[in-house]
Amino acid sequence: MPVRKFMVIGLSLTAPAQFFLAHSACAQVIDNYFPAIGSGAGDLEQEPAQIRVNEAYAPLGKRFGPLRIDADAAEGEGYNSNVDRLVGGHSSAVVSTQANLSAVARWGQRDQVHGAIGVDDTRYPSRGIQNRTNWTANLGGVHDFGHDTIGAAYTHLSLVQTPTDLGALVMSRPVPYQVDDIRASYTATTHGRLSFIPQGGIQRYHFDYFTPSALQPTQSYRDRVLISQGVTAQYELRQDSHILLVLQGTEIRYQNRIDNAPSRDSNGAAILAGYDFGQRGPVRFRALVGYQTRRYRAGAYSVINSPIAEGELTWLPTRLTTVSASVRHGIEDSAFENVVGYTFTGARIGVRHAYQRNIIFSAYGQIQKANYPAAPSFLENTTLYQARNNQTFYGVGAGAEWRINRHISLSANYDFSSQNTVGSGSFPVNAVMVRLHLAL
Repeated sequence: MPVRKFMVIGLSLTAPAQFFLAHSACAQVIDNYFPAIGSGAGDLEQEPAQIRVNEAYAPLGKRFGPLRIDADAAEGEGYNSNVDRLVGGHSSAVVSTQANLSAVARWGQRDQVHGAIGVDDTRYPSRGIQNRTNWTANLGGVHDFGHDTIGAAYTHLSLVQTPTDLGALVMSRPVPYQVDDIRASYTATTHGRLSFIPQGGIQRYHFDYFTPSALQPTQSYRDRVLISQGVTAQYELRQDSHILLVLQGTEIRYQNRIDNAPSRDSNGAAILAGYDFGQRGPVRFRALVGYQTRRYRAGAYSVINSPIAEGELTWLPTRLTTVSASVRHGIEDSAFENVVGYTFTGARIGVRHAYQRNIIFSAYGQIQKANYPAAPSFLENTTLYQARNNQTFYGVGAGAEWRINRHISLSANYDFSSQNTVGSGSFPVNAVMVRLHLAL
């Protein structure tokens, strides 16, 4: 039975994992924008004091009472050996422009309101079809009632999907899409050590229209709404040390149907238990492990059952060095017409070292793997049938930053990645970038 040659799969649009290097290559890009499993909404995490050793070079922003405003911009130039991210792809110079504006106001014990907007424009002079402009915006806040807290957050993302996103179709150009995410949570503490965080959220995914072709179908069949609800119970063993139990439910409803194909709508549930340690110390550890299931409305699609796990470790062996690691496994949504879901595993480790206070070196390594089930039996003997398969992405990179003063810095990064495609061989990507960064 034929294998569909132009299938390469993978965009994670669900649970998050905070990765370490902002400008490094990362296949599951959208994971960077949402909080960890079981976390409350609306909170703005602060960098640990142990790694703020370069205060003499940290931007001050502008303060107006409890309000702080920060702004920065960066202009970079570099080279990419495969801007198409495909086997036999084209090389090109790269011109990158970034800008961010953020504000946060804090008062009382935990009350805060924050907002931010950012834009990232990338141009390829030798391959204009790959040009893209991403922008993001978010608004959130937390109110402390003295015993309990309530939090809410809204995020809008305007991003593009590329063939290096696991679960993505192999397209000759980026696929733009929009995400709107609204979530809220309430942290209810008891008079003992136990607290509960009920939470809920709605995510809407919309893929922009472009003229389809035989090998590049329009992506409107992927427009969907995700409704999630859950509760986290946490028991405080001692200060900065909690046992966690998380229950989650998810409903996925697709907005457009594929002609002559069953509905992709599904319901899912997950249960996880874990441990959260060291929110204020030199070691920060958080791990959750459990089981996840997804059941489709259409009987043509098989039920997917899988372990689910999320772990993060941050270690500050000295005030100059930070080591960060993350791992995640679970069920993801596919971009391919005949595969509605697959299991994803990703791991990443990064090191950041401040040398002479204003010179910072960093390095990372990551690996991601997707396992795709066979297409449903009703597609057998058709060009849409896909046998069981898998895909692997790995990458490494290094960078250096020179903070000239509080407002000006220079950075240089090198990234290498390699990925195998379904029905084809692997392809390497080498990228070099030098940036000038200005901050308020």
